[in-house]
Amino acid sequence: MRYDPEQLQKFFETLSPEQIEEGNQKDHEEHVRQLSAFRAAYAEGRCYLCDNSFDAKRNEEPCLHWLLGRAKAKKKQFPKVFEKFDYHNVAAFLRWCANEEKFLKNINDLAEEKSDRKVISYTIKWKNIEWTFDCSENDLNGHAGSHIDYPHFHFQMRIDGRQFINFNEFHFAFSDRDLFNLSLRNKPWFHQSFGSSGSGMQDAVSVDLQHVLEHTQPSANEEDAQYHISTIIAAGDKPLSGEEIYEIAQEAKRTKKTFAFVAQERLKGRVQIQTIVSPVEDIPDIAVRTEHKPR
Repeated sequence: MRYDPEQLQKFFETLSPEQIEEGNQKDHEEHVRQLSAFRAAYAEGRCYLCDNSFDAKRNEEPCLHWLLGRAKAKKKQFPKVFEKFDYHNVAAFLRWCANEEKFLKNINDLAEEKSDRKVISYTIKWKNIEWTFDCSENDLNGHAGSHIDYPHFHFQMRIDGRQFINFNEFHFAFSDRDLFNLSLRNKPWFHQSFGSSGSGMQDAVSVDLQHVLEHTQPSANEEDAQYHISTIIAAGDKPLSGEEIYEIAQEAKRTKKTFAFVAQERLKGRVQIQTIVSPVEDIPDIAVRTEHKPR
């Protein structure tokens, strides 16, 4: 079955705002239901899909929790997992796991670090494991004239920094649902995401700057921080005293607000303030796959 984005757009145009809202609400409710079940099981060290411990494995029942490495699945068994679960299923599960450990910063999906040739390129970290998804336009189109002439993506897995699955070992096929979602990725009328529970650093840096400054709390432990915030204050002919800077810092500490936000509030109209919000440095690097040019 193949989905036609243009036909879908025509279908959406026939829907009333109330029907669209109802559909979105149902999707949201299902997402909340699954996430709640996932978190309850995750807290107990078991998989919400098969109800087995993360350490357990049934060969006749491939499951996403095998990707966590604790069930000791062999490399040759992993294609069975990707046959049962499509790209979006796999990616959502791994993103949820990563964010349970460290929210946002365990997922490097920054657009500025992704090659223009890539449709998908990001790395997820969880405990001692890193997973990378990679798909170029050539992969999405399929390599004509070869045995991999179908739309596919590549997957890499590292355990303790050591090779386990390499990009070139498997060519995992996209499902029809995957292809449908990917065909809509550039449509202005369609927004797709993994939800807040599956968000990565791209979502973090896409938030409105003022919202970040107002609602972000300083982290006592740098390892837990999602942002690095730098603030420059230009006071002009009326320089600020060290005492006033100290008072701003103390108020920020007392109210658990960022220094930049408190400075904006207290010094409004008196100085120029420039604040730069950037990702922290200890997010995982996106693993790079070298593409082989078609012959």
